[in-house]
Amino acid sequence: MGQYVAEFLREGKVILFSQPLPQELADYCVVINRLPDGETLYPGRSLQIGQQWREISAVGEVANANFTRLGHVTLSFDGANNAELPGTVHLTGPVPEFLQVGDKIRLSS
Repeated sequence: MGQYVAEFLREGKVILFSQPLPQELADYCVVINRLPDGETLYPGRSLQIGQQWREISAVGEVANANFTRLGHVTLSFDGANNAELPGTVHLTGPVPEFLQVGDKIRLSS
């Protein structure tokens, strides 16, 4: 987990990236495992972050491709119904207070 993750979290955002990630981005990202083939992000689906589940409210037009190919997506905890940027996934519910190494980040079945 990068040293600036907490700062982004205070702004309501989390950047996810799987290995190998560009070294210049490592300080800003939460490192995750890639999605299994065939998994997709879509409004109404839930995402677990730590012990809490959040519902996806909007998915940017390249978010699924980026998440599948690179394990990269930006999570925005604002409940928006339209994606702010092409690689952003918007979630409902409050921003997590903190994230820890080992927290689960996974999609509902």
